[in-house]
Amino acid sequence: MNLMTTKARTVSSSSFSTVLVRLGCLACLSVSLSGCGVFFGDDGVFRNRENDYLKADSLPPLVLPASTNKEALGELYPIPPISAADFGYDATASEYEVPRPMPLSANMLQDSVKIQRVGENSWILVNDAPGELWPRIRNFLNANNLSVTRADLKQGIIETDWLQFKTDLNSQDKYRLQIDQGIQPETSEIHITHMSVASATKPVKDPEWPSKSANPEREKWLLDELAATLASDTTEGGTSMLAQGISSTASAKAALGMFKNEPVMTLKLDKTRTMATIAYAAKRDGFQLFESDASTGMFYVYYKNPEDAKPGWFKRVFHIGAGKPKAATTPYSLEKITANMLKGEAFESAPYSIRDDEKNLKDAPGYLVVVTGKPGDYLIRVRDPYGKRLKPREARELITKLRKNLI
Repeated sequence: MNLMTTKARTVSSSSFSTVLVRLGCLACLSVSLSGCGVFFGDDGVFRNRENDYLKADSLPPLVLPASTNKEALGELYPIPPISAADFGYDATASEYEVPRPMPLSANMLQDSVKIQRVGENSWILVNDAPGELWPRIRNFLNANNLSVTRADLKQGIIETDWLQFKTDLNSQDKYRLQIDQGIQPETSEIHITHMSVASATKPVKDPEWPSKSANPEREKWLLDELAATLASDTTEGGTSMLAQGISSTASAKAALGMFKNEPVMTLKLDKTRTMATIAYAAKRDGFQLFESDASTGMFYVYYKNPEDAKPGWFKRVFHIGAGKPKAATTPYSLEKITANMLKGEAFESAPYSIRDDEKNLKDAPGYLVVVTGKPGDYLIRVRDPYGKRLKPREARELITKLRKNLI
């Protein structure tokens, strides 16, 4: 009897302990849940404050008496209004979307100094801002005893004095170096022009420069020498504060913006280089060029995000589809695409793209990159194959990727 009583008490005691443990866990859980609300809820100590600025009051600007000097008074951090000229602005959007920062240029990941050629034109591309490049060029000219007669920091022009080659005593030669901001941010371009006169002729102090070098071989000589020196120069050079004006926004060769509520790109280049750099960009970073016509500024392209084109982990493990991805195809030629697309005023005021509603050239793949304008002022738009506008977000992403690949 006593043994049975002892066992019953032991079991009862064990059950009571279990109940106490469970009640304790529930109490702790309830406290922790209520504690989350206290610390991280909408009214908690550590609540999310990312939208608090939307609740801020707009105070009227400070007004001073008419007799007070107002020149020293101004906004410390003025916020300019958003307009249709801003890249990414969409007047029809329900809420404003902050555009992503411009991706790093593909050229920035390559050699820091290289010579580029398009047609008959050659120039040096340097992955440095003009302000950093200016003193290095001056050092090169001084080291090679090429005296300078003109140095225009505002326009980025350096002109040498008249010189004479030992191998040619029958002529006098002169060089002009034009330092411009490159197409990509924080890059510079150096264009060299050569002119020559007979030794018997008295050289003019301010000659009229030709559009092209008089002797391409002598232009190439200075171009190669300067490029080799800049590439081998590993010393830390200074930065010319005055030469930073060369890289101003107004002199940018390529810029992103808005035109009639559509994301666009502008290029301040000649026609040959404009068409060449668009064709180059339309073959890289997910783009594939179906067909192009430089005379009309039409580029029929296909795009697929390179990340989406990569095989999944299953295919990578079992080496399925590990080779080169299959190129996209189109059943329509550029001639058929351009014959069917909107033109003239209909193109300028085109509606948004709804591809499923198209009856002619049904299910045409890809996009059209359309170049309009004149030399020095080109406008580049990305449209669907029917010439209709893309949604601002899609157009902005595609035009930004093209911008990144320009040369």
